[in-house]
Amino acid sequence: MNRNLTGCCLLAAMLAGCHEQAAQARDATGASNTMSCAIDGAPAFIASGKDVSVASLGSTAATVNLGLGMHAASIGRTHAISTGLVELPIAQGSYEFPKPGTAGGSGASYRIKNDANETLEDYTGGAYGQFYALAEQDPQARLVLDITRFQKLPPTVPKTQRLSIAGSFRFNAAYVAYVKGNLPDACATEALTRTMSNIGKPVSYPRYNPDICGAKRHRIECKFDVTENLMLL
Repeated sequence: MNRNLTGCCLLAAMLAGCHEQAAQARDATGASNTMSCAIDGAPAFIASGKDVSVASLGSTAATVNLGLGMHAASIGRTHAISTGLVELPIAQGSYEFPKPGTAGGSGASYRIKNDANETLEDYTGGAYGQFYALAEQDPQARLVLDITRFQKLPPTVPKTQRLSIAGSFRFNAAYVAYVKGNLPDACATEALTRTMSNIGKPVSYPRYNPDICGAKRHRIECKFDVTENLMLL
């Protein structure tokens, strides 16, 4: 149920240049980038420099395709938090994903890995929508970004745009342990039975019963301050 946002450079002839510019932009990343995150209201993780990630498929004069994330080690575990890739106008404001009135799910995630880099628990915004959303387009199933600073700076790498961005984001995410790649039998059976019994009636939410499915959820809230050279399209 994960919905990962992926993409590529729009013109195939520019691929080599895209990769080179992206590498240069990464090399110019400053050590001043910071992010702090709370899990279920409790301060949990602080990251800076290389432990804060700023992903992008590029920017224009007016918009940027952006993903913010961080990872932190704690008691033999690595905790990775990500907004997934979203498209933003280069302006202060509050933005929701998926946008109200559009289909789809949040691409935000919170993953817990062991020392062998194996994923132990994979909490995603998309799973929250399936196991906890109480209605279609439930606002609680959206990623929300509040941008308090979105400033253009002189670029330090050719063919890039240097942006200084600060603000916060928040999302709900859920996780269910799959059995050989499938939902537990009782979970899938209950959802199917409920769907069949509601034919011709309004859709029953959430889509899956979190108690029967053994779902778990977290509320993730983060603050960030980053400055990056992003490839200019």
